[in-house]
Amino acid sequence: MSQPSVDQQPDALPDDVPTLQAMVQDLRARVREQHQLLTALQAQVQELVEREKRNSGNSSQPPSSDPPWRQRRQKPPTGKKRGGQHGHPAHYRRLVPASAVDHVVVCTPDTCGHCGGHFPQSSPRQRKVRRFQVFELPPIRPEITEYQAEARRCRDCGRRTWGALPAGVNRCVGPRVQAVAALLSGACRLPRRQTQALLTDLFGVQLSLGTLCALEAETARALAAPYAELASTVPRVPVLGVDETSWKEAGTLHWIWTAVTKQFAFFHVDRHRSRAVFQALLPEAAGTGPVVISDRYSTYGHLPAERRSLCWAHLARDFRAAAERGGIDAVVGRWMLEIFGKVLEPWQRYRRGAGEWEVCLAEITARLEELRAPLRWGAEHGSRKTQAL
Repeated sequence: MSQPSVDQQPDALPDDVPTLQAMVQDLRARVREQHQLLTALQAQVQELVEREKRNSGNSSQPPSSDPPWRQRRQKPPTGKKRGGQHGHPAHYRRLVPASAVDHVVVCTPDTCGHCGGHFPQSSPRQRKVRRFQVFELPPIRPEITEYQAEARRCRDCGRRTWGALPAGVNRCVGPRVQAVAALLSGACRLPRRQTQALLTDLFGVQLSLGTLCALEAETARALAAPYAELASTVPRVPVLGVDETSWKEAGTLHWIWTAVTKQFAFFHVDRHRSRAVFQALLPEAAGTGPVVISDRYSTYGHLPAERRSLCWAHLARDFRAAAERGGIDAVVGRWMLEIFGKVLEPWQRYRRGAGEWEVCLAEITARLEELRAPLRWGAEHGSRKTQAL
C-alpha cells in the first residue's frame, strides 16, 4: 500500500514507524528540491543585481551606454588648487620666425603711458618691440580648372574628332578634394551628409551624395596596396594589442578587429568573430610571432603563455566588478585593486622619466607576486566569477 505524502498527512502524526520514515524521506526530498531552487534563484538575483550595476568601468560596455546618473570614479583630492601650480614651467605658444610672417603691423605709441607727454613724430631711438602673432585662416574658394575639348573635322573622311582630356582627369574633383572628403568620412567618421555640408560651408565645393560614395570607393582602391603591405607587417612586430568589437556594415552585424602597435593601428572588418579570423589576421609561422595583449575572449586561448598577456585595463574592470559584487568577492576585489594601483606606480614614474627601466621592471615583478595572494584566496573562497580570475 502506498504511503501518504506530506500534503495528505493529518495534523496528528501516525504511530507506525514506516509511515513516519516515509514522511521524513519525503520532507528531505522537498528540502533538497527547495534548496536547489533557492540556490538557483539566488544566483539569478545576483546576476540581475550585477547586470543593473554593470557599466563601462566594470565591464566591456562602452561609455555611451552608461546612464546619466552614473558617477565617474573621482581621483583622490591632492589638496592643491585648480589650475597651474606656483612655480610650474611656463607653457606658451612659440613665435614663428619672421620669414614665415605674412603681414607686419607696427603699433607705435603717440603719448607716454605714464605722464601723458607726447612723443615726437620722428626721433632717433633704439627700437624695442614686443611681438604678438595672430593666426588666421585665409579666405578659401575652390580653384576651378575648365578643360575645353575642341572638335576638329577631318578633310579626308569628313568626321569630327574631339580632343582627349589629360590622363587622370576623369572626375569633377581633384585629388585634394578627394583627400579631404576621405579624411572627413573615413578618419573623422562623419556621416556623408555632414561631410557634404562641411565641404560646402568651408571650401565652397558642392558634391552630391553619389559623388561622395564614388570618391570613397576610389580612395579605398588607391589604399589597397599600402593596406596589404601593412597587413603583412602585423605578424612581424614584437608586441601587438588585439581587440574586436561589433560593427554595422550595410545594415548587418560585422566585427571590426584592430591590431595596435607603437607605430600603427591596423583595422579589419569581418562577418565573424572567430579564431579563424584571428589566425588570418595573425598567421603563425613555426610557433613564432608577437606577444599578443588581449582580453579573456576564448579566441586567444590557444596562444601559449609566453605569447599571451592580459590587458591591464580589462583586469582593472574585472577587479572593480568583484569589489562591487559584495561579500567575500568585495574583499578580494578591493584587495586586488589596492595592489593593482601599486603595480602601476613604477611604470608611471618611468614614463615621467624618473627612473631606469631595469628598476621599474624589478618593482613591477615584485608587486605582481603580491597580487597572487588575493587571487589564490579568491579562488578558494570567492564566487564562481571570482574563482575564474
